[in-house]
Order: sequence, then structure tokens, then C-alpha cells
Amino acid sequence: MRLHDGPQGAAPTSPIARGLSFVELMELLEFSRLRFEAPAAGASATLIGTQEWHLGIDADGLPPSDIYICSTLEALRDAVLPPADAELRIDTPSLDFIRLMATARARATPLPQPCLRVDLQALIRRVLVAAEAPAHLYDLVRQVVMARLWIDVARV
Repeated sequence: MRLHDGPQGAAPTSPIARGLSFVELMELLEFSRLRFEAPAAGASATLIGTQEWHLGIDADGLPPSDIYICSTLEALRDAVLPPADAELRIDTPSLDFIRLMATARARATPLPQPCLRVDLQALIRRVLVAAEAPAHLYDLVRQVVMARLWIDVARV
């Protein structure tokens, strides 16, 4: 695995956040798999998938979602566990987002739902639940996250 340096101007300890559905959160916690967006039709055959993470954790600036996982650039770099024939790259498509791209060194058969394994303890610093989300969702998220990771879950 080879990992290219992160975005210019963003410190390794820069906070990042990614919105997830409850199903994605459960898949992440249960199977240690982080979903990627599938490549667009006609994309390079070596592209496994991409993800966008919001740079900074500002409740007003986060894209709409009920659940967010929070991390840092350094933790993201360390936590993603790609196969031996894959390469990761982190770049900055805008001032607000970073993009994580996974590519295979050889042509790969596209997966219906691309994902990579991660080290949960290294990746997730805390979990946020939107203030508008129902109270029962917050309670459920708090229970499952605390049972698996014992980390902070807060409302924003």
C-alpha cells in the first residue's frame, strides 16, 4: 500500500467529519468496513472508489446528515487498511472538503458497493448526532457506539 501526502495547507491533526446513514454506521461498527462512492461510468478501471470528508467540525457548516463520524487527517491516513495492491490518495477539491481516493495497481472488477477495511479505534474520535434527529436515534447511536468503541457521542 502506498499513501500519498494529504492536502496542502491542512495539518495532520486537522479535524474532519463524514455524514453517515444509520445503516452505514452499523456496517462500519460491525464489520470495520468504510463504504466508498462507486466510480462513475467510464471512470478509470483502476479506481476502487472515493469519499469526501468535511474539513473542520463546525455544526453549522456540516452537510445535512443525522449522524457524523469525526476523525483527523492523520487518523484517516493510519486507519484505512487497503489491500496490498491498492493505493490511497488524499487531496483537497475545495477549502471545505478533502477527498480520499482508493485505486488498484491493476485493472479491478468493480464492486457493487466498494469498501475498505479500517481500524475503528484509530479512525473514530467521536460521533455526532444532529440536534434535529429524533431522541430515540440519538439514544440508539449512543448505545451501539459506546458498546463497541467507548467514545463520546454528542448532539450538534
